[in-house]
Amino acid sequence: MKKTNPSYALRNSWQKGQTTYEKPVMGDPLAVIYNEGFWRVNKVSPLYNLEYNDIKLKQYASKIRQSVVSNVSTTSTKYSVQFEAQPYLKYCEEDADGLMIQVTSCSENNNNNLKVVYTAILLSWGVKSYMDNATHLLCMLERGEQRLGTAVKAALQNTFDCTIKGFHFTQTQLLYLGFSFVENGSPRCNDPFTLCYTDPQSELREKLTLTCNAGDMLVVWNRVTDEVSTSREQVKWAYQILKTQFFHMIGMDITKFELLDVKLPQAEIKYNGVVKMKTPELVNCVLTILNEISSDLVISSDASVSSSSS
Repeated sequence: MKKTNPSYALRNSWQKGQTTYEKPVMGDPLAVIYNEGFWRVNKVSPLYNLEYNDIKLKQYASKIRQSVVSNVSTTSTKYSVQFEAQPYLKYCEEDADGLMIQVTSCSENNNNNLKVVYTAILLSWGVKSYMDNATHLLCMLERGEQRLGTAVKAALQNTFDCTIKGFHFTQTQLLYLGFSFVENGSPRCNDPFTLCYTDPQSELREKLTLTCNAGDMLVVWNRVTDEVSTSREQVKWAYQILKTQFFHMIGMDITKFELLDVKLPQAEIKYNGVVKMKTPELVNCVLTILNEISSDLVISSDASVSSSSS
């Protein structure tokens, strides 16, 4: 993995041209992401005929609300939708402005008790894509009720002629993200680096959890990245070292197990596209790697990782 200085990149991005907007940056724009818990991540194709003016944004919000009301059956709940531009939620000035969608609900009898029940954030992250009448917002993060997410995504796809598909990570991609958490998340040496597996041949699908120190994992990862140039080979050899260590410690070959989850105290990534990232550096790390995955720079097959066990 190419080493980056996330704080430098973010600082440059968000401090340029602040006077061009009506409101100055207050605090950290990424706080809307890392101050929350888990997000589901989706890959988004270019959005056609997206406009950022206030009138259009209100129209988009109205279409999403119509989709929510039509697809979510309820007799006692009222929904409202906010669709807002996020001009500082991006990696660099050349990126398209981010978007935030929030769905709030209240009971028919109490309009004052509003509750945020769904949030989605669409953003680009250093992706240079120039298409006529199209805006490329690579990634959509969402959290909240899944039935609302289904309705919101249906409205977006119909309005902007785009596709939105959830990420499902391969073992190689999970490991790459996990090792990158160790590299970019500044964990303490004794923080647990945990891998959660399941046995695909077991009817009970029992889980196996293996843990080592983040400091030890960082030593392994730094050694591998110094010696190997491609992410494919880095993941392969780092995981081979890890498997050997586990075999010596517990006498178990973990090759036959299916990796579900990789986590540190400040970050977690699940095979089904659910992610937690509790610092701006980790948000930058995840979004940068999602770019690589979307561009096929990180292998989608686990063959090379599995074969290294033979």
